[in-house]
Amino acid sequence: LAQFEAGVWEGSAAVAVVSGDEEVSYGELNRRANALARRLRAAGVGTDVVVGVGLERSVAMMVALLAVTKAGGAYLPLDPDYPSERLAHMLRDSGARLVLTQGTLRDRFAGVLKETGAEAWLLDGPLERDDANLDVAVHPESLAYVIYTSGSTGLPKGVMVRHDAVSNFLATMAEQPGISARERVLALTSLSFDIAVLELWLPLTVGATVVLADREAAHDPARLKAIIAGNGVTMIQATPSSWRMLLDHDDGAADTWLAPGCRVLCGGEALPPDLARRLVARAGEVWNLYGPTETTVWSARRRLDAQDDRPVLGGPIGNTTLYILDDDLNVAPVGVAGELYIGGLGHARGYWKRGALTAERFIPDPFGPPGARLYRTGDVGRWRSDGVVEYIGRSDHQVKIRGHRIELGEIEARLLEQGGVRS
Repeated sequence: LAQFEAGVWEGSAAVAVVSGDEEVSYGELNRRANALARRLRAAGVGTDVVVGVGLERSVAMMVALLAVTKAGGAYLPLDPDYPSERLAHMLRDSGARLVLTQGTLRDRFAGVLKETGAEAWLLDGPLERDDANLDVAVHPESLAYVIYTSGSTGLPKGVMVRHDAVSNFLATMAEQPGISARERVLALTSLSFDIAVLELWLPLTVGATVVLADREAAHDPARLKAIIAGNGVTMIQATPSSWRMLLDHDDGAADTWLAPGCRVLCGGEALPPDLARRLVARAGEVWNLYGPTETTVWSARRRLDAQDDRPVLGGPIGNTTLYILDDDLNVAPVGVAGELYIGGLGHARGYWKRGALTAERFIPDPFGPPGARLYRTGDVGRWRSDGVVEYIGRSDHQVKIRGHRIELGEIEARLLEQGGVRS
């Protein structure tokens, strides 16, 4: 936020967000966010106060995220495509009493709001503007957002991500893979998937442009290619599933949607070697990224080349440590498989209202200073002799579907609720 506000006036006329035919400058985006942030402060939003954001992928969504952050609160992504029961659980569990949404989604959220008693603010039409930034001190340990992931007990669990973890992530991503003010970054990921943090926030810290793809376009390769080509996109982050969808789509015309030199980022699930080779052959630069939500988006990165024939996670990002440990928390030798543990500044505070689970997954770091923790990823890997981590698989029953973590226990719990199902 400080980087965004510091650079606003220097490039106030520069385009911050493109959404369809709408373009909004840095100065205008900041003014709209200031006005909404003041309303939020007056309504009691401050440190660790959770505010639901249930908006279409639009300029209004960007204004809402900035406003909640400026007010000192934490945003809670509420994907309109989620089932009502899931949305209601997230609102109840997080204690969010306010949801920022819009008129076109009124019916979608009506039942959820009635059930939970949360209030809705509609961000339709022209928003108020305010030139003055708020003077709200944001502590590094305070919450930036609460995001819900699949839970093995049948209910999703909220991950509490701190401001200093997000700041560290953005700073290290700005260095490598890197980003400049000239970049135009495609944002196609749902806000409820934490990799959207890179797409939506990283460009705003350096004066680059966010090119928003709407919900429908994110699943339509023809429309997505048109957005990429029509907006001169220079950086694209997507899951392997999405990249395969784009590469496999043939519209019968010259396939020139991916500009020469476009930086390709891939993560969220294991990258198959054949897809990696196709991406390297098409793009100027391809990065494989890895990291669980609990350690703030990405924790490891690796630039790929044509010789990479196995899915490698690479080395840690800044202020992050990776360990391969055996069952007794001893360091596994090079080439020997073990569970991957992550330490460093990227740690979330833990799980919302789940102290026991937090203690189980975030353990004391036997190699770090007092108070340091390691996150147990459940991923199995091994160090290679060249100093990068090779991914092997999972140590539990978690799977990935289009990049989204799914605990099979959550599906099992739902099946057990059905009549006639014993086990």
